[in-house]
Amino acid sequence: MNRTMISEVLIMKFNKIAVSAMVISAVAITAIVGVTGMKAVKAKDTEEELTTTVQVAKQDIEKTLSATGTIISAEQSTAFATTSGSYPVAEVYVKVGDVVKKGDKLYKLDMITMEDQLKFQNQALSIQNQQNALAAQSAAAALQNAQDSGAVSVNDANRSLAEAQQNQLVANRNVKSADDALGDARRAEDNAEKEYNNAKSEYERLKNTDGTAQEDLDKANERVNQAKSSYDSATSARKSAEATLSQAKDAVNSANRSLDGANQAAGKAQTDANANIINQAQSVKSGELSAKASTLSNQQEIAKTKEELRKAIVYASQDGTVTNVNIKPGQSYSGTDAVVIDNVTNLKATADIDEAQIPNIAMGQKVRIKTDATGDEILTGTVTFVSPTATKNSNKTTENESTTASVSKSRATYRVDVTLDGTNEALRLGMTAKMTFVIASKNGALAVPSGDIKTDVDGSKYVLVQENGESSKNVKIETGISDDFFTEVTGGTLKEGDTIIENSSEGGNDAVLESMGADGGIYLD
Repeated sequence: MNRTMISEVLIMKFNKIAVSAMVISAVAITAIVGVTGMKAVKAKDTEEELTTTVQVAKQDIEKTLSATGTIISAEQSTAFATTSGSYPVAEVYVKVGDVVKKGDKLYKLDMITMEDQLKFQNQALSIQNQQNALAAQSAAAALQNAQDSGAVSVNDANRSLAEAQQNQLVANRNVKSADDALGDARRAEDNAEKEYNNAKSEYERLKNTDGTAQEDLDKANERVNQAKSSYDSATSARKSAEATLSQAKDAVNSANRSLDGANQAAGKAQTDANANIINQAQSVKSGELSAKASTLSNQQEIAKTKEELRKAIVYASQDGTVTNVNIKPGQSYSGTDAVVIDNVTNLKATADIDEAQIPNIAMGQKVRIKTDATGDEILTGTVTFVSPTATKNSNKTTENESTTASVSKSRATYRVDVTLDGTNEALRLGMTAKMTFVIASKNGALAVPSGDIKTDVDGSKYVLVQENGESSKNVKIETGISDDFFTEVTGGTLKEGDTIIENSSEGGNDAVLESMGADGGIYLD
């Protein structure tokens, strides 16, 4: 629907009494929208009544939604320092309007405090490394000392053990010698005892024999005394041998005890030496790990500081034009849009759509766009973004007036972005865009004026169809999409070429125009 059609409809609205004007308007409308209109005049007793009709025809129908939006950049970036702390700005390299390339310097932060901190951290790391080296040397010396002292202790214990083993061997040999000597003494004692007993028996025999010479008896007695003396000596030797054997056995027992003690001492010396060496080795390892941990901690802090210093200069993340600079030297800035860069050659349109209309907007929908700068040229685009959440701080207040009260309520809006199909040198950032979203469309649809559709008591829809130029009847229809003036007929017996009797002045195109409200969804240039 264009301005010519709207103008003709308005002529009909305000000049209904002038029959000639109505005919001209009807013809104009018919020529534009593809339907034919006709006028029928019927005599009715004493008064003449004017009836307006229109023929059912096929035409293209679009259901659209109009909104006012803004031209924005399709590629925008906000440059800001990603430092963990807040620092004053040292230098700003760009200004609004400057054209920059990706990687160009935008501004620099004054990070003298971090530079000083890095110096201190490097010094601390150097001192820490020296301390670690000294600690490692001390731990290594302690380990070597433990190994040396352990070796000495083990060697001493092993020598004592060897001596005890030698003493045990000697004691055992002494026992054997004493035992052998005791055997000899016992045999000698037995022989002496036999000699003594034999001498006594011989003496008694001689003594009891008559005629034994005294001389023989004295010799026999002397032999008894000698045998007795030998026997006493043998007995004494046997007792001495027994005492020697007992002493030798005691010496063996003592040697065994000494050997057991030496074995235990040697084992303990080895165990203690091993434990001491292990403890010192663990101390060395612990010291190494502690040194590595402290060094790593210092190195990590240095790395963090260096990483922070690398963020001192902020670079452009895209090609484009600087459209906003929110910083100046000396200022401490922690916002996220210190410098705004837009690609002014790659533009798109954006609009905030009311909560009641946002369900009609979908990705991929076609959009027609007009701006004051581009005049009558219609730009085209496609919906490429529909926000799932309401635009922050975008709620708007509307006033609904009635005869009893004025009601104010907040309505949410949702951002919708439209990517333009082409470029236009006349477009600039921030321009107002008049956007028409094509919600649905049908080419060659059977259509009737929306104002001529009536609703029956059962909710069904129908139109009044003229028959034979005089009589009329109600024809039920099923409807599809509608634009501002016409509605698609999707079912029923209505066909192309049928003549519809239009509504009276309260309906028809007049009612359609009035139902559009103040905005109407159509922009009049």
